[in-house]
Amino acid sequence: MAKVGLSKPFYAKYAAANQVVTYSGGASMGKAVEAQIEPDDNDIEKFYADNGPAESAQVFSGGTLTLNIDRLDSSVVGDIYGITPGSSATPVGTTLAFKADAVVPYVGIGLIAKNIVDNSAVWIAMVLPKVQFVHPTFDLTTQGETIEFSGNELTATILRDDTSDGNWLKMGYFSSEADAETWIKSLLSISAATT
Repeated sequence: MAKVGLSKPFYAKYAAANQVVTYSGGASMGKAVEAQIEPDDNDIEKFYADNGPAESAQVFSGGTLTLNIDRLDSSVVGDIYGITPGSSATPVGTTLAFKADAVVPYVGIGLIAKNIVDNSAVWIAMVLPKVQFVHPTFDLTTQGETIEFSGNELTATILRDDTSDGNWLKMGYFSSEADAETWIKSLLSISAATT
């Protein structure tokens, strides 16, 4: 399976009660540039008996999502960092105030990875049910004689959801990007009208 593409980053606000997870206010984040999903639990604990490994265990303890997207719309930034966008009358514009005591909310994230298998395309939809974005860093460069394009890198902590299963990643394999997108939207409760 060869990885050949990445598309369609979605997000939705996360809520949980009595081990039931719900999502609301979901939408597209923009266009995907790059993503890395890295669990923290790459070590497998082993139990030795009779001079050799007899049992092993691996428990998910968290992870990191690094997501690079083409834009940072104020509505998306407001949702994923828990900020209510304000407005400026003169000049007219939208404002965001990152407050020291603001609580960054949990959100669900969906992505689509395009793969080639036996000369046919397969779209793998991935949903991280519960992540929390860390405060953004801004890496800015002045424009020189040539334009250097760069995306907007966001980092989030990956957590287990609050169901009894403690899911941290869900994946679906589909024969079209549209089917992968439909699956993500159904898991994150995103209607077609909001994207």
